[in-house]
Amino acid sequence: YDQLHHEHDGTLSYPCSSITIPYSTFVTNMVSFHPVCSSGFVSREWIEGFYLPVANAYLLNDFRTTAFSQFEFLAALCSISEDAVSKALLDIQNKQLVTVELLEEEDIKLQVEAMVELVQATAHAQITSFLQLVQMMYRSNTLVSAFGTNAVVQISSYAASISSTYQVNPNNTYSLGSSALSCTETNMVTPAVFYAQPLDTDVVDHVYWPVYYDVNNVNSIVSASVDGFFGGCFPLDAVLASTLDCLYNVQCLEILFNYFPALNQV
Repeated sequence: YDQLHHEHDGTLSYPCSSITIPYSTFVTNMVSFHPVCSSGFVSREWIEGFYLPVANAYLLNDFRTTAFSQFEFLAALCSISEDAVSKALLDIQNKQLVTVELLEEEDIKLQVEAMVELVQATAHAQITSFLQLVQMMYRSNTLVSAFGTNAVVQISSYAASISSTYQVNPNNTYSLGSSALSCTETNMVTPAVFYAQPLDTDVVDHVYWPVYYDVNNVNSIVSASVDGFFGGCFPLDAVLASTLDCLYNVQCLEILFNYFPALNQV
């Protein structure tokens, strides 16, 4: 066909006996997911290893505060992605190539590529829209995280109050409030660390981050960092910003095992 088509400069016509053919008869899809989604890092046993009954007592970007929920979100995102891809593949299988004449191989390739790109873009848009909707819901409804990351609750014998937490400029510690951004206004994250901070921190210590002071007005000491992970107003914000570098670094994984002893049982 190709030889005759070129010899006659595309003037020949080859009508098709059938004008439709399912893409599934000649298109094979190779799908690959992020390696973390098929690893033990999203297993129930691994996630449970991060559970701490007093997680909200730690400071906001101390990884002990939200590690459990972040890995739960990570596993959920893997599941959502797998479902979206399964639906996309089914969509491709149900689509048909429509033509009244025999097409050149290059023309078929272009149509297949255009169809696959459309399906990919649709799946990506659906997942992105869902995540944006979740973020919009918890922000517009002023929901308070159970970990106290976006707001702190103060209860006394006289009254109860809720105030937002604020991200501040670490270089402007003399006037924290003047440069602070409220968690009610925007999504914010900061690198996840482990603080050498006791559990008996005052509620006020949780208002401004990532700058913390103890009772002697001394800046809290960072004892370790968690590469590629973050803390933020909400755990979901932190997960979406993460690069997961720590999971590919043996030394960083050893730090996790040190701060979360239950992981040693996984």
